[in-house]
Formats: sequence, C-alpha cells, structure tokens
Amino acid sequence: MDRVDRRTFIGASGAAVGLSAAAFGDSPDHTGTDTSWMPENTRSSLEKNVADLVARTPLMDTHEHLPPEKDRVADADNPDADHAPDFSIFFTHYAGSDLQVAGMPEEDYRRLMSRKLSPGEKWRLVKPWYDRCRNTGYLLCARESLRALHGETDLRDDNIEQISERVKQDIRPGFYRRVLRDIAGIEHAQVNCLKSGTFRESEPASDLLSFDLSTVSLASSVSMKTLERCAGGPVHTLQDAHAAIDRAFERFGPRAIAMKDQSAYNRRLLYEEVSDADAAPLFERFARNQQSLSPTEREALQNNLFRRCLRRAEDYRLPVKLHTGYYAGHKHMPLERVRHNFTDLCRIIAEFPGVNFVLMHIGYPYQHELTALCKHYPNVYADMCWAWIIDPVSGAHFMKTFLTAAPACKLLSFGGDYLYVELVPGHARIARQGITRAITELVLSGWLAESDVPELVERVMRGNAHELFDLDRVLRNASGA
Repeated sequence: MDRVDRRTFIGASGAAVGLSAAAFGDSPDHTGTDTSWMPENTRSSLEKNVADLVARTPLMDTHEHLPPEKDRVADADNPDADHAPDFSIFFTHYAGSDLQVAGMPEEDYRRLMSRKLSPGEKWRLVKPWYDRCRNTGYLLCARESLRALHGETDLRDDNIEQISERVKQDIRPGFYRRVLRDIAGIEHAQVNCLKSGTFRESEPASDLLSFDLSTVSLASSVSMKTLERCAGGPVHTLQDAHAAIDRAFERFGPRAIAMKDQSAYNRRLLYEEVSDADAAPLFERFARNQQSLSPTEREALQNNLFRRCLRRAEDYRLPVKLHTGYYAGHKHMPLERVRHNFTDLCRIIAEFPGVNFVLMHIGYPYQHELTALCKHYPNVYADMCWAWIIDPVSGAHFMKTFLTAAPACKLLSFGGDYLYVELVPGHARIARQGITRAITELVLSGWLAESDVPELVERVMRGNAHELFDLDRVLRNASGA
C-alpha cells in the first residue's frame, strides 16, 4: 500500500489522496473512496481532506462474532433457524436492546426476529418503538448499514418488502467478503466464535478472517466438558486440567490470532495468585461435582486456571483480549463491578509483563482509566471495538484525549462486534466519521500538527493491529492439523 506523506496530505485540497486500495485485494467492486458517511456541513477543507484520507484507508477489524458464512447461507431457507432473512436483520443484536429499553415488549421483539410474520406485519410491530430510540448509536448503525448495503436512508412503509427481498438475495457464498471488504472497507477481521467452543475448527484462517482462542470454558467459567474434550479423555486432577489447557494451546495457539476472554460478564477481573497446592483439592471436588464449590472457592480455582492460560498465551505470543466495560443486552449490568475492571487488572498486567493485554470496548463508561493504563504500562492496548456505536460522541472524545495522553501505537480503532455481517458496514461508517472528527479537531485546536495526520491515520486504522497481531504466522499455520 502506498503511503500518503506529509507534503502530499498538506497540499491536498479535496483532491484524491494517494492511498491505494491494494490491501483490499483485487476485487473490482471496491472503490475505497466512499465518503457518503461524512456530514455535508464539514467545517473546513482540512476536515474534507482528513475524511478523504480516512475513507481510503482500510480498517483492521479486531473483533467480530460472525458465524461461519456457510451456516448463514444454509439457514437462509431454514424455517427453524434463528432470525428471518428480512429487514429485521437490521434490528438484531444491539439494536434489540435499545428497542426493549425503549419499551418494546420482549415477546414482541421475539416475534420481530421470528419467521412467523410477514415483513409488513413486522414493520407495524416495530415502528412505534423504533421511533422512540432511533437517536441512539445502535439504531444509527442500522440506518448506516442500510444505506451502505442498499442505498436507502431509512426503513419506511414503502420499502420494507423490497429491502427484505434484497437481504435474502444477498445471503449467498462470498457475501462476507463483499460486505466486509468491498462495502465496509475492512482489510481483515478477527472473529471470536461464540458457538465454536475453544476455537473454530470448521474453516481455516484466510486473508479475510482469523480466529481467537477462547478461554472462557477452559478457565474463567471452567467447564469439565471442555477440559475433557481438549484433554482427549477424563480429567480428574488439577494436573490433568493444566495438561488439557496446555494441549489446547499447543493445538490451537499456532493458528489463533489472539486469546480472548469475556469473564467480566460473570466475575471481577481480580485474578489473584492461587497456588497449585491450594487449587488442587478444589479441582478434585469440582471434577466430582461441579456444584460443590462455594463462589469464593470457584473463583480461586478460576484464578489458578486463568493464570495457566496467561502463561501459555505468553509462550505462543498471543495478545490477550479481555472484555471490559459495558454489558451487551439489558437489565443485568452490575455497574459497580464494571467500575472495578481496570483497577482489578493492574495486578496481572504488572505480573505478566510479557503478555500484551488488549482491553476492549474502552471500558465504557470508565474510559479515562484505560487511557491511564495505556500511558503507564507498556503491555496494555486500548481497543475501540463496539465503542463507536455504544456512544459515538464519547468514542470520538476518547480518541481525542487518548492521542494527547498515551502513545499512538497503543490504540486499535475498530471492531464491529457483530453476529450479523450486514451491520458491520454501518459501524465502520460511524467509526470513520468519528476518526475524522477526532483527528480534525486535534489539528484545529493545535494539539496535533497537520503534517502528522497521514501517519497517525494509517497507524490507528490498520498499522497498530498489524504490529500487535501476527497475522502472517496465523496464515502460515492455517492449514495445520
């Protein structure tokens, strides 16, 4: 990929900026110049130049939950599959939470997602609630995805049927690449497989997708079934459990892009040291009866196993991605526990200096603490995945404050965090707008030199991710048994 140097950028006056689309591959459909996400009332030629640059720079996507494409294709005509292939796809995942928080009954939302109603019936069901929360980032993302995929600015009475037909027609082999690469401008996406257990074995990593190694059921919410599956047989002792963890990393570590854990949904992130001597009798009781441990004992066992995973992650040079901050869904977030995420993590961050910790979702709404950690610890990185649609204004503000406080090499700027690929383009458009505004405002306020913009944009949108994650290694090992 050609780089835009300082002189070229400063001299640009709304003209095309010299970043090629080489990183997107050879697809003839990708233009790399779409700036329709940018508001028309741009404040200056500077903002237009930044927007052009941001539009032409590929995004490295560090976090998605996409199921295998073949499953989506197979489910398109499956009456028993989750979520109908119609316009309601734009109200899946996060949008559904805002709809229900705005008052939509849970049963009505289930009907919206089902295959039992026609598109017209679904629209009449959801429209009153959509009008009540269309202002949020989640619903803005739905509209921006609709615009990017189908050229429509909104859902209306007169286009519901047509859009529903287009949604279904689009679900065919190759649509992940078209949506991610050609429409969203994403160079590569890292996938955390929610339904694939420890690692997705059904497909190899490719130039488009790579996969995380999940440690949730290995350690932080330990499951005997997972340990036994990884061990290839019975697991009776702590030594057996450690061997199962070691085997999982030996088998999947070379092909994984990172280690991922979202234990913050279930417990505090205070993973204190618990010796093998203390953990061994706890595991033996747990192996006999998984309900036999008290909450304190279960947490102690998790601590021991999770630290084992960290040691193996260090051995295989896998960055460790941890969920922090806001909870997906609604009606179940213990904000007090969320508030302690970053203070709880300080211990293992300091004790494992050889592990690079990627703290996800900017810890919203406690993002200032994340900036402080990235400024203080060499092995901590901030990931803005999901943050742009949780609170777009705070996302732009976070990027501005981060870039005046912490090294720019510590910031990862995008992850769609979606199950349904159709919503990733809208998130990417919002992120590009936020990046544009943050960078422009830093220059206009005198905190950033205009000559530094091209290198900074390249770094936060793709360069840092290339430096931190060893995609070349993953692709070399992708076909390994």
